Amino acid sequence: CFRKGFEIECINNSPVLAGTSIHVVHLSGDPAESLVMLPVGWQCYNTSSPDKVEASSHGETEMNKHGVYRLSNTHNMLVILGCNTMGNIGSVRTTRDVDEYSYYMGCMTFCNYSATAQDGLCASVGCCHVDIPPGLTHNYFYFRVYDHTGMMDFSPCDYAFLVDRTNYTFRRSDLLRDTNRTSPVWLDWAIRGDDDSTSLSCAEAAKATTTEYACVSNHSDCVNATNGPGYNCRCSKGYQGNAYLVNGCSNIDECADPAKYPCKGVCRDTEGSYQCTCGPGYGSDDPKTQRCTPKFPLAAQICIGVQ
Repeated sequence: CFRKGFEIECINNSPVLAGTSIHVVHLSGDPAESLVMLPVGWQCYNTSSPDKVEASSHGETEMNKHGVYRLSNTHNMLVILGCNTMGNIGSVRTTRDVDEYSYYMGCMTFCNYSATAQDGLCASVGCCHVDIPPGLTHNYFYFRVYDHTGMMDFSPCDYAFLVDRTNYTFRRSDLLRDTNRTSPVWLDWAIRGDDDSTSLSCAEAAKATTTEYACVSNHSDCVNATNGPGYNCRCSKGYQGNAYLVNGCSNIDECADPAKYPCKGVCRDTEGSYQCTCGPGYGSDDPKTQRCTPKFPLAAQICIGVQ
């Protein structure tokens, strides 16, 4: 079973977003995010006529038929590779006469010669990168065409891709990368309508009668989405599991995980929390962080050698 827009299919023993070829690497309920592999946009120049493009791909991704996903602006960045390259990304189609997309962003790179670009440095020489705004629902890469005469040996193509900002380091050899490569990209997801106008906040969803409220487990909380409209569900503090399932959140036994829930005294698990106390005759200002010591008068401590 699945909620509309969240279906995962299995193609060639690999999970993909339903209705697409987008490979799913990781899916999490809390935080509400998914790691997928997205295609790279590129254009390659003609060897005989370096001022003309021979082949290209916009690397367009439309994964959002039901409004569920947003490209994560906190995890991802836009990277442009090449020499004499200006690359851009467009997202969110519109019906305006001026522009086809609501969002445009990009950057430009330049190289004087083959050794100009340096490994590990993405600062407009062979490589540039920019942050992306929240709210992006899909992506479409495009480039301006610049003469590549004199650089076909080391930069015959331009590239543009979104990528997890912690998962990419520029290498000069990337200027000759395979155009069929994909890159890891984080998606934020939420309970939304088919579009922004039908997406509800927590307060609206809790009292709505026309849509099914998703936070059905006891001991669960609703939180408004931070990337686009809608909301997410999570287990309340002291509970863990799946807040989207009936009875999906269960009590955490904090005493079984002292590394995460410290106790220097006697630990006792309670529903939704835990107690940490000192045994009879012992005390501590905070037994969760400070060890318990005997409650003896100073003279008695001296006599028995307690410090």
